[in-house]
Amino acid sequence: MSSAVHDVPAARTAGREVVIRRPGADEAVASLLIAGDLCLAGRFALPPRAAQTPWDALRTEISGHDLAMVNLECPLTAEPAPITKTGPALSGHPALAATIAGGGFGAVSLANNHILDAGPGGLADTLRACGEAGLATVGAGEDRASAEAPLSLSLAGLRIAVIACAEREFSVAGRSSPGAAPLDPWRTPQLVRAAASAHDATVVVLHGGNEYLSVPRPGLVAACRALVDAGAAAVVCHHAHVAGPWEVYRGAPICYGTGNFLFPIDESLPQGWCDGYLVGLRLTADGASALRLVPSVQKTDRVGVVPMDEDAASAFFEELARNAAVVADPAALEDAWHRHCRARRPYYLSAVLGLTRGERLVSRYVRWPAWRRPHRRIPELLHLFRCDSHREAVETMLEEERWD
Repeated sequence: MSSAVHDVPAARTAGREVVIRRPGADEAVASLLIAGDLCLAGRFALPPRAAQTPWDALRTEISGHDLAMVNLECPLTAEPAPITKTGPALSGHPALAATIAGGGFGAVSLANNHILDAGPGGLADTLRACGEAGLATVGAGEDRASAEAPLSLSLAGLRIAVIACAEREFSVAGRSSPGAAPLDPWRTPQLVRAAASAHDATVVVLHGGNEYLSVPRPGLVAACRALVDAGAAAVVCHHAHVAGPWEVYRGAPICYGTGNFLFPIDESLPQGWCDGYLVGLRLTADGASALRLVPSVQKTDRVGVVPMDEDAASAFFEELARNAAVVADPAALEDAWHRHCRARRPYYLSAVLGLTRGERLVSRYVRWPAWRRPHRRIPELLHLFRCDSHREAVETMLEEERWD
């Protein structure tokens, strides 16, 4: 069970910092900052020589750590070759790599659902641009083994490992194909155990969760806690595009959603899209000693991100504290998850059963679209998705189909 949800209100009144354990006077302490989703694509892509960094107002906070890293949510390439997928295919200008480095970041996580949007060439261009800018990368590579390789660091005399992984979407690497490191319930904990045995502290950066859901799904909570059980000193999640709560589980902080760092889009902004937080970790050979969260807000009148003002930050942290209480209560978390699934019911039914637009509207008001699949056959459908062996067979069959 979680042990530090109760520290959240105290953290808000004490500079938004949770002290997990006070290090000894002679104990080495390394500081690592992790920011959420960064994507400057399309018309928001930076020119080759940007006049200033869009996060200059946060530069002092970012630079005040031994290393700062951000999730690069788009490939950087001048010649994108978009893959066939659902959802938007994003790409940014290679010059963004130099801007990231110039803005105080020393590393980027590439394990996310968009890193392969511009194809294998786009990923290769991204790795090249980051390398030329002096940015370390983690979480993506030319095959699964290289994507899963941890970023091994020496910070303040400590050996720190960062492992980055993403839920399985169109971006994940295969045994011999490029992409992002996949989150795997069996393999990822093994990688954490191996890294933890060779380093003083191991941090996992996980790209996953349900978009616009401000509490983690029960399965994500179980996955993050399993990574702590495997030896992770901290787990930091992003992807949902809204901020999620945090807890301390067995002495390790778990942040269930940083929200966006900087991700301007053309469409109307969903609630919570502009609000996020940066995660500051203090790490020792015995794990994380402190967690600091810095709330930030994207500007809507220009491409930029700034610190959240005190009044907004107070309300922001109160909301996170309420959601942290939900995570600490399994029944409340299960209820929140079922409410989310009921709200998303028309979308999932449409995708699974191939409903037309009209049928999708009707599905909002009927118990089940029996005209598409008899109600008595729901158990068969459930079995295909719930049983790992059947689900993997369906995945393999669909992967072998031509999509174009």
